[in-house]
Amino acid sequence: MKPAVKTFITIAVTAAVTFSGTAVLFAVAGNGSGIGAIGAAVGPDIVKKLNTVNTYLKNNYLYDDYDSVALGEEAIKAYVDALDEPYTHYYTADEFKSYISNIEESYVGIGVVISVDEEAERIIVISPTEGSPAQEAGILPGDYILAVDGTEFDGSEMDECVSMIKSGTAGTKVVLTVERGGSQQDIEVERREIVTESVSSEMLQNNIGYVRISEFNVNENGSEESTYTEFVDNVSALQEQGMEKMIIDLRDNPGGVLDVVCDIADYILPEGLITYTETRTGEREEYMSDASELDVPIVILINSNSASSSEVLTLALHDHEKAIVVGEKSYGKGIVQSVYPFSDGSGMSMTTAKYYSPNGTCIHDVGIEPDYTVELPEEYRNGYASDVPREADTQLNKAIELLENE
Repeated sequence: MKPAVKTFITIAVTAAVTFSGTAVLFAVAGNGSGIGAIGAAVGPDIVKKLNTVNTYLKNNYLYDDYDSVALGEEAIKAYVDALDEPYTHYYTADEFKSYISNIEESYVGIGVVISVDEEAERIIVISPTEGSPAQEAGILPGDYILAVDGTEFDGSEMDECVSMIKSGTAGTKVVLTVERGGSQQDIEVERREIVTESVSSEMLQNNIGYVRISEFNVNENGSEESTYTEFVDNVSALQEQGMEKMIIDLRDNPGGVLDVVCDIADYILPEGLITYTETRTGEREEYMSDASELDVPIVILINSNSASSSEVLTLALHDHEKAIVVGEKSYGKGIVQSVYPFSDGSGMSMTTAKYYSPNGTCIHDVGIEPDYTVELPEEYRNGYASDVPREADTQLNKAIELLENE
């Protein structure tokens, strides 16, 4: 399997993302002559009602300066959002540009991955990027974002929240109102250019290589650089230093591009099935590895913020008996989003499939139970795994112990 290079793909939420080719946008507008596709879907009564509303506006509305195109955009957004499914959205051109920027090599923002807590109907922080302004300002996993610069948002308005957070230039500041542990606080964060490096590594004692993957990204504009190439470079450097065993740290990794994580799994695994996806009609797509493999004992570290593509890699290595899993139960996102850019610059993300482990397990809303459940010391449980001092990192130290006894 060769490294997959895709453009205009991103994650604004925890996701395993695939990319679809350019589509054509058919909008509701004017006298209704262009709504054939919509009409077939919603029925003649709705089409008639839309035509009537347009006629009323045109003939009787007091103000004649309304933007009919903007109304059409909002109609499409409301139509899709009425699905009430947190990973399927329609984006205007400006919103889609913001949406796709999250996995570019660099972008202006605060460096935070958010999702929707469906039960609470709130926007929740999954993980700030390591070293980001959000992390430096004290934003933590599990924080609920209630407002941005005083404008309140609920779980149905996540895209608008993201757009407002990223709407300023580098050096400007934004105030997030967050709820943590039942109390609210305002946290001021400076927007900066976020440069993404998703893999880091070091050699530990006894020739144990440590590799941390913070997310699974690709770069835009056809660049072949990605989390996959970073991973290969880091592993190769460790091998040159004499690595005999390896720890892969996926704690606080919210996911990313499915093809990229499958390329990493292919690099590690022998020939066989990595994962497969199934649509609602039963259409199955398999992701396979070739015969070459990384032949070293491996321990994977996960926690409750390890999601989606992180879970794909964990399940693949575990089902092939290539890795032992240590830490805490993972997030539990076993669905895949496809991203559809439209010709006018707008776009759509849509949940299109479930993914399964090689053994046929789907962990959506369930998560992965580690082979060894290990909690961090209480004083570090609400922070980032990367911030825990080495001597206090019970999960990492358990992984080292297991490999030393291998």
